[in-house]
This record gives sequence, C-alpha cells and structure tokens, in this order.
Amino acid sequence: MYKRILVGTDLSKTAKIATDRAAYLTKMLNAELLIVHAGASSDGLETLAQSYGGKAIAASGPPAEVLVAQAEANDADLVVVGSVGMSGAKRFMLGSVPNKVSHHAPTDLLIVKTNPPRKGPDLRKILVGTDGSATAMRAVDMAAALSKALGAELSIVCVYEPPSDHQLQQLRADPGDPVAQWSVGKEMRGIPEEFKWQIPGAAQAEDVLDRAAERAARAGLQAEVEAIRGNPAEELIRHAASGDFDLIAVGSVGMSGAKRFMLGNVPHRISHHAPTDVLILHTS
Repeated sequence: MYKRILVGTDLSKTAKIATDRAAYLTKMLNAELLIVHAGASSDGLETLAQSYGGKAIAASGPPAEVLVAQAEANDADLVVVGSVGMSGAKRFMLGSVPNKVSHHAPTDLLIVKTNPPRKGPDLRKILVGTDGSATAMRAVDMAAALSKALGAELSIVCVYEPPSDHQLQQLRADPGDPVAQWSVGKEMRGIPEEFKWQIPGAAQAEDVLDRAAERAARAGLQAEVEAIRGNPAEELIRHAASGDFDLIAVGSVGMSGAKRFMLGNVPHRISHHAPTDVLILHTS
C-alpha cells in the first residue's frame, strides 16, 4: 500500500483537516508523511511537521505546481489535498489548487472534503465504481487493498446506462464512418471500442460486479455490490450521500473514454461534486 504520503498545506485551519487525514493514513499504513508548503520555510511549518512526526518541505512557486513537482521529486505514492483551503476561489465544490493537481498528479490523489469537513479522520466506508474495463477493475483492486489495510467496509457499484436502439444501430456501423458515428449521440461517441458493449444492461452489470467481488475477495474482503441504472457520476455521488460513505474511490480513467488533460470525465465530475472525500486512483 502507500509508503510515502505527501500532503499540501497553506497552514490554514481548513488545510489542517487534510493534514489530519494524511496523518491518519500514515499511521494506519505505517507510511512516511511529507508536509509540503508552497512558500518560504517557517517555524510554523517546522512545528506543524514535528507535531505529526512528518518531514517539512517548503518550495517556492504556484501551489499546484509545487505539489506535483515535490510528489515526483520525493517518489510519493499518494498526494493529499483539501477540497478548499489552499485557494480562496472555488469552482463548484473544488478549489483551484486541488482541481489543477487532480489533472496532473503523477500518482494517486486524495481530495479531502473540507467544506464542510467530515467528522473525524477515520475512513470506515469506502465506495468504488467500476464499469468492467481493465483500468476500472484496477481501481477495484486498489480500493480493496486500502479497505483491507484500514479495516473499512467496501461497496462496489456498477452504474449502467444502456444505449438506445438508435444508438446501438449506429454503433454497429463502421466506426470509421463519420456520418454513422455522428448520429450516435455525444454521450456514446467518446466511449472506447473495447468496452462500448460492456454494460448494455443489468445482466451485464451483474457480471461485472461478480468479477469485481472476486477481486475484492482476493484481498480478503467480502464487498457489498450493487448495479444501478443511470448516469455514472451522478449515481455514484447520490449513492455515496445516501449510504453515508466516507470516501469515493474512482480510477483516473476507465469510466469514460473522453479525457480532460489526464482526468476522465466521470472522476472529474465526482471530484467537483462529491459529498465525501474522493480518492482518484492513477490508473492511466
């Protein structure tokens, strides 16, 4: 699991929430904690790092760039940021710094919800989404390993959105025919060929969940599984809220072929709207 965890801070009260979560994971996973500040070193930073038993790192530059650069330089395998706190500006529920880091992080990224914060640093209920693709199944493996290490409950959800008869007819056409593909509909055009047919209905979604449950079992977990019809991002967010989950885990790609920078459409939307912490697993 994670061996070196890097957390960004601007020494604010909201940033402390993210640092607490990083410290909790560091303790539970027997990892090393790096506390990074974009600015000059200070007694406050050194004191903060000492209080957590971590290492203080100060570097000049824009916060997002500093976090990405320090993650690479220090071989961190998890970066932790608060959803707000390192920037006053907010876009939806996500600040500009975690938004930028989410698109360019070289490793897994935990976005800690700080507005409003969850109660306590513990992660007891984890939700992971899968569509059956190789990258999404890797996210299941990683979420299962984390759940096992933390003693958390794991739930696996497969959200399916069957194409219409018209879309199916167009998808059967030559994928190189721009006229046929134009008629498919924007929600289907970005889906990679290898899993355009993967989840056309509930039966196929159940098959995906069976395979996902088997993978969780290899990690020693008996996961809850559920197939849900609807939009993947919207349903994962709704399910996380109604089920009182602490964390949504999602692959950086895998549930949408379209990418914005290095982040798929579904994890992008979840990171901006989730009611919980979000773990974006680097599956590209």
